[in-house]
Amino acid sequence: MSEEIKTEVNNVDAPKDDYILEVYDLKKYFLTKKEFKFVKVPVVNNSDPASTAMQNAANSGDSEIGENSGEPKIADDGGNQAITEKSDVSPDGADATAVDVVDNDGMKLVDSEGKKSDGDSVQYKRKLVHAKTYVKAVNGVSFKVKRGETLGIVGESGCGKSTMGRSILRLFDITGGKVVFEGTDITALKASELRKFRTQMQIIFQDPYGSLPPRSPVGQIIGEAVKVHKIVPKSEYRDYVIDIMRKCGLQDFYFDRYPHEFSGGQRQRICIARALAVKPKFVVCDEPVSALDVSIQAQVINLLKELQRDLNLTYLFISHDLSVVQHISDRVGVMYLGQFVEMGEEKDIFNNPMHPYTHALLSAVPIPDPHYKGNRIVLQGDIPSPANPPSGCKFHTRCSRCMEVCKTVEPKFKDYGNGHMCACHLYPQD
Repeated sequence: MSEEIKTEVNNVDAPKDDYILEVYDLKKYFLTKKEFKFVKVPVVNNSDPASTAMQNAANSGDSEIGENSGEPKIADDGGNQAITEKSDVSPDGADATAVDVVDNDGMKLVDSEGKKSDGDSVQYKRKLVHAKTYVKAVNGVSFKVKRGETLGIVGESGCGKSTMGRSILRLFDITGGKVVFEGTDITALKASELRKFRTQMQIIFQDPYGSLPPRSPVGQIIGEAVKVHKIVPKSEYRDYVIDIMRKCGLQDFYFDRYPHEFSGGQRQRICIARALAVKPKFVVCDEPVSALDVSIQAQVINLLKELQRDLNLTYLFISHDLSVVQHISDRVGVMYLGQFVEMGEEKDIFNNPMHPYTHALLSAVPIPDPHYKGNRIVLQGDIPSPANPPSGCKFHTRCSRCMEVCKTVEPKFKDYGNGHMCACHLYPQD
């Protein structure tokens, strides 16, 4: 970067265990595929207790759907498909698939050839069922963020970083888990109850071009939420907005200008000012410098650090650029396919990485030295589909140090000292 990034450490006066945000087993699934299938189910007489058991077993494929989200409840975490019965009528020419019917103990009552366990024949009818496939964008992440610190999140595209950040803010209705902000569980809050937390939790979006309304002047963009949440009296509105603009490096006369009149760096400053105008305590920075020129990135990073020091802000900083994360973060979490594979203090992650995936990421960081010859680790293959992730360790399909246990047993995300956590079978799991 052309401008030197300030590397001073933030002075956090908060107690050791003063957590502003606590996330427990957060999960977010997206519905990606719907298809209709035909299955054969037995036609039985419900007057017989065994027949009732068979009929209940045949209809047990109905899935529970999350409220207002069209997604499965987290209680059912097995497999990728949930089946719901839609109709008993099947179109002509459709193939029926035979199914086994079992009781609650797993004993087969009716087999796929249409015979009961005592040898009697059973009639079948065809039913149309609805199969749904879900992408597990975030699949069981847990972490805590101390007041006044910066937690950096890194990983490849599609690993669930941005989805996790937006789910924490309840911009997405989460599929499962719990989010606790300053001691309050905001997971199940209604919109009216969540409204008071909107001023305390904000987000800076990645694209400074698409996230600003083109027909509104800068003063209105920054001050809209100030009016809605009544942050200051009307008589102080303009002075307050201009003061926020100055803190973010914007001139007073920008108040009446429109977004198309600004450069990318200036637009990102407007986005930062909009987020800070409601006096938040926690800010999700969703790749705030990835769309900017390298010469501007350092300015924005320095601005974020200055605002954090002056306003005692807490950041969840999401980025692809590990060099940026290293400069701004106190702790770093590495995500892969919707889960954390490593987390720890910034110096531990960059100086003593444990997980093979972290080693590969760090080996890809460019070094500004033409004579430096690094040992680049090139990962083979593509990222597996989050709709059908591999068993065991999700990274084993691309890991050069894969063992047999990695293919079948999922490693535990454990603390190996000084808060340095890792999920890998290369280290003791007990």
